[in-house]
Amino acid sequence: MQQLYELNVRTWVHERGAELGRPATLDDLPDAWLEHLAEHGFTWLYLMGLWPTGPLSRAVSQSDVSLRQYLVSVLPGAGDEDICGSPLAPASYTCDPALGGEEALDRLRDRARSFGLALMLDFIPNHVGLDHPWLEEHPDWFIRGDDGSMAREPDAWVKIGGRVFAHGRDPFFAPWRGTVQLDYSNPVVHDAMIRLAGSVAARCDGLRCDVAMLLLPDVFGGTWRREMQPFWKRCLDEVRAMHPGTLFMAEVYWNREYELQQAGFDFTYDKILYDRLLSGDPDSVRGHLRAGLDYQGHCVRFLENHEEQRAAARFPNPDHHRGALFITGMVPGMLLCHFGQEDGRSLHSSLHARRRPPEAGSDSHRKAYRDLLRLLGEPARQDGRWSLCESRNGGSLIGLLWTLPAHHSLLVVVNAAWGSCTANLDLGLLGGRDCQMQEVFGQMPPFTVGSDVLTTEGLRLELPAWGTMAFRIGAGR
Repeated sequence: MQQLYELNVRTWVHERGAELGRPATLDDLPDAWLEHLAEHGFTWLYLMGLWPTGPLSRAVSQSDVSLRQYLVSVLPGAGDEDICGSPLAPASYTCDPALGGEEALDRLRDRARSFGLALMLDFIPNHVGLDHPWLEEHPDWFIRGDDGSMAREPDAWVKIGGRVFAHGRDPFFAPWRGTVQLDYSNPVVHDAMIRLAGSVAARCDGLRCDVAMLLLPDVFGGTWRREMQPFWKRCLDEVRAMHPGTLFMAEVYWNREYELQQAGFDFTYDKILYDRLLSGDPDSVRGHLRAGLDYQGHCVRFLENHEEQRAAARFPNPDHHRGALFITGMVPGMLLCHFGQEDGRSLHSSLHARRRPPEAGSDSHRKAYRDLLRLLGEPARQDGRWSLCESRNGGSLIGLLWTLPAHHSLLVVVNAAWGSCTANLDLGLLGGRDCQMQEVFGQMPPFTVGSDVLTTEGLRLELPAWGTMAFRIGAGR
């Protein structure tokens, strides 16, 4: 089982510095906090915002009117000093000196390892920031234009050092004005980016690859009208040859997840499950979870990350949030939890800002997170085998079963709909014996269900809209 905690180091270091009364660095991340993560089953610490943003990219963020309006509305006294620029517009791939530099990063990696935590860092392959030295040293590595390009699409192009470059972009959104687009039709760029990925892998245990689907040949060709050779399989193979065991996680959308898994990615974002949980359609959620384990085991499940709005904002109903959260945590793959999610925060924390909006958070959302951590600590969830329990008579109940020989099994049931539901769940192989049922959160006293009932009828449960139940299941007497 894999669990990943995403920490925005820029906002964290600002808050930690306020506590200490001096500038904080990665060395100030407490051992007690690392131990807390490990004790709750986390296996990965992902540091978002480690690479520095240069003054040109930072100025773009500071001139963004909509960003400034948002920050003024949620950050008391917000000013230019609060806008630090996008961490996804890197000026270099060396740890920001403000965070303690490479030495502090090395020390943090060693400390994390002592608690059984692996370290994940960003690899941003599609583009670089406006301040990156390659723009001067290797201008032919980028998509180039001319003054006519700038005149036709001023937001899509930028002039730096007398040369016109294309901004990086997702073809469905506006260009990222703090970035410059790499030209993957040039084979030399492949070589350079593989070397760069290798240098990042030398300093961590895994790479989160930003918008990885943009480097699929058909996507790149459709966006830039240039042909490129496949990149990802070669990149992953060569980096793993240099640094065996390196884990690769892809941020990916548009149903390209399986394709990137086939290219060698260990994990791919599962935005599909997130969208289906948000829509509240139990049939689509169940259909998604019927996919083979060879696919599901490589999915990253989440209710929020740095790109999405806060879970407490998108799932404001506490029951909807609790049910959706339990599903993301009780299915195979990697669970991603985001800095502030555990507090039930609802205000979006902009990547361009060094401060988070101050807020107390939601008690009900906080409790759901704590209860999820309790379930994640169950031996069956840690080391067991997963199966989807189907209903024998339809309905919206979704049963998520983890079994482990010589231990209690764990069954989590969610009514993934906005109406109450009664259904009979098929417990699979457990149905061939009497089962002692103990509700984990004490919603009902223990009870026994006979094998004859489980075989002929299944486990009958009634849950309200987005209701949840969790059972430890032992052999009945």
